[in-house]
Amino acid sequence: MTLVSRTTAPRRDVLLGAGLVGAFALVTACTSWALAPDGAQLVAAFSVAALTVAVDIGLLCLPWRRLGSGFLLAFPLLLVAGMVGLAISTDGIAASYVGLFTLAFLYVGLTQDLVVVPLFALVAGPGWLVCLGNASPQTVVRLATAMTIWLSIGWVFAARTRRDRVMERELIARAYTDSLTGMPSRLLLADQIARELAAPGRATSSVMVLDLDGFKSVNDTFGHASGDELLMAVADRIRASVRPDDCCARLGGDEFAVLLRHVDLPAAKRAAARLLTEMAEPYTLARGRVALTASIGVASLDGAVNAQEVIRDADLAMYEAKSAGRNQLSVFECDMQERRAARLQLETELRDGLDRAEFELFYQPVVHLRTGAVIGTEALLRWNHPRRGLLAPDTFLGASEEIGIIVALGDWILREACRQAASWQPADPTRALTMAVNVSAREMLASDYVARVRDILAATGLPGELLVLEITEQQLVTDAPLVRKRIESLRDLGARIAIDDFGTGYSSLAYLREFPVDILKIDQSFVQPLGVDTQAVALLRSIITIADALNLDIIVEGVETPGHVEILTTLGCEVAQGFHFARPGRADHIAEFLRTRGLQSLPAPVPPHLR
Repeated sequence: MTLVSRTTAPRRDVLLGAGLVGAFALVTACTSWALAPDGAQLVAAFSVAALTVAVDIGLLCLPWRRLGSGFLLAFPLLLVAGMVGLAISTDGIAASYVGLFTLAFLYVGLTQDLVVVPLFALVAGPGWLVCLGNASPQTVVRLATAMTIWLSIGWVFAARTRRDRVMERELIARAYTDSLTGMPSRLLLADQIARELAAPGRATSSVMVLDLDGFKSVNDTFGHASGDELLMAVADRIRASVRPDDCCARLGGDEFAVLLRHVDLPAAKRAAARLLTEMAEPYTLARGRVALTASIGVASLDGAVNAQEVIRDADLAMYEAKSAGRNQLSVFECDMQERRAARLQLETELRDGLDRAEFELFYQPVVHLRTGAVIGTEALLRWNHPRRGLLAPDTFLGASEEIGIIVALGDWILREACRQAASWQPADPTRALTMAVNVSAREMLASDYVARVRDILAATGLPGELLVLEITEQQLVTDAPLVRKRIESLRDLGARIAIDDFGTGYSSLAYLREFPVDILKIDQSFVQPLGVDTQAVALLRSIITIADALNLDIIVEGVETPGHVEILTTLGCEVAQGFHFARPGRADHIAEFLRTRGLQSLPAPVPPHLR
């Protein structure tokens, strides 16, 4: 794929060279006409014309590198014929002006990297001397001096111009090519899209924009060298997933784009779906395996005004896919621009909200099914938005992770939850209450996360044994060796590790064996069908059997009816949470709940997940 137009730079040189040739030809023609005798003026004029034609033939051939055998023969013959004619008609007096033609041709020849052109120009000197049989010593000296001066000046000037041209070409190549992946850059992609827009049948072409989900956490955890290695691996996968005629480009950071030539929207969606599957496969890097997903936006060239509009539309669709939960694809729609503006507003308000302490923790009790005693709570984040009221985390957590404030927000959540848990502890240590806190992937992979947890436990006075850190199944496959190391370090602090929403992610038994987790939190989607779907009971029984075999405790989420409690108790479940027991509430409400119900009926034995 060409980076720049093949004729742009050569045409500029040809125009400059032709201008020099025209000026020198005019000066030589006028001088020859004035110096030639009456009968030789026409010969002088034709001689100048022959020299000009010889140079112009070379100039026209230069930009396209077409130096055939005809040119190799015609050029020196015309050049020598012109010099002989000038010598005869002017008695050698106008000989020094041949150097002007030499300069013009030398300039163009050197800037076009053709060594043969200066060599042809040097024919002027020897050819002239051969043709001047009656030349005086003064004429020969004058000719040699003029040729040497013009050639020296031309050589220096052309060498400097050639060096500038080489630098210009390198800068153009850098601007049009991504230095890390070797892919075309945004500029070249825009150029290719513009060509597609100008071509017939543009409605059958589409653009995909792809952005990696969670790439910043890889960079922050492993360093930029591993991040670059991952980007190169992603680029290879993208190139291997599309056709050779499609234009793959890196737009910057972890964002890529593909111009699918002559591919309509339905076919582009199928191509994007295949690419999503390819992106989700783990990557093998020097520091281990990393699992990432991607979000893809698709836009058609049909109706677009320019290349930037197409890229913008695909980019908006990509952000829509991220907002839908990541590892998604989305097709551009006209109202996406308004939604994107709302998303940018949300990100700004998130940063301001953290500074203005607009966030609050709600707590939901965790209950022992057989006794009804509260044995712990889970901290749930809420946002007291100044205009939209109380917001649940699913409306803003994704954005907070993308813009990078999730780490600061996570520290605040953990500190506030531990402080609150420490204040709720009863005097009897056997009746202690646990506190469960959700941990994002970016927090878990941060190099100083374990140290921050240790500091917060020490500052709040909460024993590590009363802290339950909840992670998702997807976090387990994000650099498994590092996640295992983090889990082991956290358990050394006494903290328990729970897999949240178990059964909705990868649900691989291999992860349960490989990682030293303590608790499975069964997602509410397994509980809602109980009493209606007999297969739901069988599936839940299977999960409980596996957990018992692996010596894992179970907490069932989403318990809403007495029927749920009865079935779960029959299946052997001991711990649960849900609206049947209590809805999430503010700290003062939960404190009253614990005072009137929870602490009075706590069983004497320590619950299984606290042993």
